[in-house]
This record gives sequence, C-alpha cells and structure tokens, in this order.
Amino acid sequence: MYYLRKEPEERAIPEIVKTDDTSIPERKFMSDDRAIYKHHDFSRFYRGSFKGLTEKHQGMKVYQYKTLKRIIELRESMYQYCGEYFDIYDENGKVAF
Repeated sequence: MYYLRKEPEERAIPEIVKTDDTSIPERKFMSDDRAIYKHHDFSRFYRGSFKGLTEKHQGMKVYQYKTLKRIIELRESMYQYCGEYFDIYDENGKVAF
C-alpha cells in the first residue's frame, strides 16, 4: 500500500520591508510532518499532521492505495491544488522517484 507524506523541513523566510521603512529580519520556519487523509463518508482529500498510519486525524485515516499509478495521479493533483509536492511512501519507507 502506498501513501503520500511530506516530512518536516526547515525553510528561511526572507526579510520583509514594511511600508514605514522598518523591517522584519530573515527567520527560519519549520514545517509540519504532513500526510494526505480521506474521510470514508466524503470524496475529498485533506492535508493534515502525520501521526502514523494507524492514528486518525480528526476522524480520518491516512489515504493508502494499492497501485502506484493512482498515488502518482493524486500527488500531481495535490500539487496543482495547493503547491505542495508530497513524497510517496510504502510500508518500507520512502519510494524513490
């Protein structure tokens, strides 16, 4: 079974210059460990914090599918929807693509 997950990553937010000529300095931001979830009663997919394959997130389970083709299609549609590029995992870990 394959699923989509995005591990936490550290990014730098660039300096922001405000209209009154003051600035907010560059700072680091740590993203959450995220996965794609699906509620059994709805057809939509949701992004949420990854807590493991057996844990539920607000009543939803991590979406898992048997075929790699379907997971790749879902990854592409999620990228078009939200701009996040999720990695593909299986029970052994990250799948190389």
